[in-house]
Amino acid sequence: MSVTAVIGAQWGDEGKGKLAHILSLDHDIILRYQGGSNAGHTVKAGGETFKFKLVPSGMLHAGKTCLLCDGVVVNVMTLAEEITALRERGQLKGELMISRHAHLVLPLHCMQDVYFEEAKGKRAIGTTRRGIGPAYADKYFRVGLRAGDMLKDDFAHRVKAMARRKNVLFTGYYNQPEVDPDQVWAQVAPAVEVLAPLVGDTIQLVRRAIGNGASILCEGAQGTLLDIDYGTYPFVTSSHPVSGGALLGTGISWRELSSVIGVTKAYNTRVGAGPFPTEDAGPDGERMREAGAEYGTVTGRPRRCGWLDLPLLRYAAQLSGFTELALTKTDVLDRFEELKICVAYERDGRRIEWPDLDPEVLQRSEPVYEMLPGWHSDVTAARSVDDLPTAFMDYLGFIEDYVGLPITYISVGADAGATISRA
Repeated sequence: MSVTAVIGAQWGDEGKGKLAHILSLDHDIILRYQGGSNAGHTVKAGGETFKFKLVPSGMLHAGKTCLLCDGVVVNVMTLAEEITALRERGQLKGELMISRHAHLVLPLHCMQDVYFEEAKGKRAIGTTRRGIGPAYADKYFRVGLRAGDMLKDDFAHRVKAMARRKNVLFTGYYNQPEVDPDQVWAQVAPAVEVLAPLVGDTIQLVRRAIGNGASILCEGAQGTLLDIDYGTYPFVTSSHPVSGGALLGTGISWRELSSVIGVTKAYNTRVGAGPFPTEDAGPDGERMREAGAEYGTVTGRPRRCGWLDLPLLRYAAQLSGFTELALTKTDVLDRFEELKICVAYERDGRRIEWPDLDPEVLQRSEPVYEMLPGWHSDVTAARSVDDLPTAFMDYLGFIEDYVGLPITYISVGADAGATISRA
């Protein structure tokens, strides 16, 4: 029995989907443990490109069991569309189950998300407007609908009742028109037909699998620095991308977690508002954006780009107990003559080694950079460490020494095959 968790070490978009797709070949069960359709996992395999928001990456492999577990919020419309699209392409190869405890995201939540962001004006935090925050809020306010409710005879009534409750908020607080509960149900009903047969008891399945010695891969969304408690609040997501979330969202205990792989880009990116000490708003940041196609999978928004921040990476490693690192998008730095890498901050005339995640404090933290030579060569054809330039390996070694962890996976290109394993 082994349980591996793949955790984003930055502000999301680190390339977790590609790594999870590769690792799922060697695992029996793949679990998505938190987040929702605000995630965007892009996988390039077999000459095709797949962009997932909810479906676990392992669905592209035959014979794999893929679970959307208890900590996920499931957009019924999005998931039904993804499943239908994969079926039409003949690529729905794995077996999918949705936890009966997973909360549902309805069009009502997406509307609420838009209204709330717009009401904030300049104080908007830059959500994806996919209804994630409102759905988690309903969960903790104990008025949400769960996937298991789709199996009940009165589910249509429950959806309409939620629409009537939301109307009080829409009209009274946001000054927006009412929605028609019957129209909301008519919109949701076809998706329910697709999803209801897939709902089951994932906790029992996970517990039995562990008892039978199965290998399990936990796949999360977003990244450590967007964690609701440990990220740059309020510029965060509404769940726990850290390794603790992998346990809370699946029914796995800490005793059973074998390895935790922290995924980080060779540089940093961020979508939306919030502090970003190493952001480069000049030509170098633009080069990273264009070379790395740094545009959101879900929103299409351009990502903010900057240099690798090692204090934040070490912070993420310590929070989740990373056992190793995966370094992605290294090829984006191929043409840089010189590379900056943040090793500390200066704030109020003092050198600071530990990042303060308070947004105002972190934004005032000026990065202290070490300069390393670039490798200035194309690494996309490399398939072993012997193919990599000396300057490339020196860059990896600098990261390993600072964080105190080995880099066991190196991505040198967008395709799944462009990955070097040192595991």
